[in-house]
Amino acid sequence: MSFFHRGRPRRLTPLVAGAATAVLGLTALTGCGSNADGEVSASGAAKVKLGVIPIIDIAPVKLGISKGVFARHKLTVTTQDAQGGAAIVPAVVSGDFQFGYSNLVSLLVAREKGVPVTMVSVGARASEDAMKDGSGQLMTANPGIAEVGDLKGKKIAVNTLKGINEVAVASVLKKNGLKTGDVTLVEVPIPNMPAALKAGQVDAAMLSEPFITIAKGQGAEPLPVSYAAMGANLPFAGWFTSKQYAAKNPDVVKRFSAALKESLQYAQEHPDEARAALNGYLKLDPGLSGKVTLPGWNPEAGRTEIAPLAQLTVDTGLIGSTRPLDELFAQ
Repeated sequence: MSFFHRGRPRRLTPLVAGAATAVLGLTALTGCGSNADGEVSASGAAKVKLGVIPIIDIAPVKLGISKGVFARHKLTVTTQDAQGGAAIVPAVVSGDFQFGYSNLVSLLVAREKGVPVTMVSVGARASEDAMKDGSGQLMTANPGIAEVGDLKGKKIAVNTLKGINEVAVASVLKKNGLKTGDVTLVEVPIPNMPAALKAGQVDAAMLSEPFITIAKGQGAEPLPVSYAAMGANLPFAGWFTSKQYAAKNPDVVKRFSAALKESLQYAQEHPDEARAALNGYLKLDPGLSGKVTLPGWNPEAGRTEIAPLAQLTVDTGLIGSTRPLDELFAQ
């Protein structure tokens, strides 16, 4: 069973967050020819489009593009923004994107439905502090909400339903004795969440950086509902492709995986450069990038480390068993 009353998912009227609008990041690769997205040229170069979410998690890829990491692996990379993994998955399967970034819950849900996606690499990890997670933290500006129990009867914003934010909220609600229907989830794009909180359109919101810091600046406070609350350093997101593309282009997938891991490791070892990369694809107020909490970017993780999140996804009622985890890693 799910812990939420959904009814008909409802989007809030878009608000001008005044904080961030992502722009496309792209790198030119000399001599790659005019091959279309996903195709490999005679020189072996490949042009690939990535489906991404305009949040802090993708800073390593933006940094890798600007540093020429992908170009060294004979890849021309462009990125396109989407609201969340639930939107990116079908676009990857259809071939609109060759690779995508998604929370792992959306990938597990997709695999249970038979959607042919396969993991390429872990993309980000939770922090060690349930009150300070840069990738997923529940924030509230409602003075009547001081603890998790106060969320009963309240409206919570998530970027997409049936994703990791639903599991994160559900797992903590369950620990605090709340039942099905005690909260209502509504879909709101992450960049619009600070404004939605400030306007009182929602009582709490599952935010990621830099929007956590923006919300704090507007008076919002964190609650102990976060990715870290599900498990310290828990892998929660990953890069993936379709099984069809992987079967047809194994060398491209191998090169993308190598460039991706190099970029993730570089960002992990150079946090100041990762913070600076935010200013390249998000329009931030001066100095904001230096205040945000970074996620972990160690890409080395397999089925065992992800298994606890898969079990929480089962407990939330989004999948029936952990079998989709095995299928996600099957080549």
